[in-house]
Amino acid sequence: MPLQYAGPKPLISAHGITFDLNKEDKFAYISIVAELIQALDHNYQANERYTYLAKAEPLNADIIFNLIKSKDTTLVDQIEERRKIAENEIADELNRAHENKVLGEEERDVLIRNIELMRNYQINRSVNKAVYYAGINVIANEIKQGHIDYIKAPMFQKFMHVFHSVQGALSKLHPAIDSTIDIHEEDGHLQLRLDIISRK
Repeated sequence: MPLQYAGPKPLISAHGITFDLNKEDKFAYISIVAELIQALDHNYQANERYTYLAKAEPLNADIIFNLIKSKDTTLVDQIEERRKIAENEIADELNRAHENKVLGEEERDVLIRNIELMRNYQINRSVNKAVYYAGINVIANEIKQGHIDYIKAPMFQKFMHVFHSVQGALSKLHPAIDSTIDIHEEDGHLQLRLDIISRK
């Protein structure tokens, strides 16, 4: 399955399909993840500052996939594992729908059809999630190996989302890396800053 946008989390019922707009598809953030990987790809020198000018348009999905795969050779396996998990979750949903005694036969059939209708959509979201978190882990490892002290970016919701994910990945490294995210004004523009506060 190619890397592509699916959409927000579907809420599937016997009465239709709606979407949780607060649960965006991770594909919406993958281009930012890939650009951060490119921005951090340096042979770092002590006391040097590095600047990266982000592209105006999101990166092509194939470029993103190949970039993350080049940094994490287990990406294809992670995608396959996530796909299997999604397939098992869908199978569980279908089993519950078939065994549902509360719904009438017609409602049960509608629920089953709705689950099947959204099968590829849900698998696509799972693939995007696997690629996103693989990229986030690449960034965390770049920060660790490059002894990076901070990363700055414009104060946009998508950057904030990615920075929070990176912060979570840093805390799960062994040894863990503590960090903070701050918002400050610089030259009349709001900036995000991810600071490394301690390496254990």
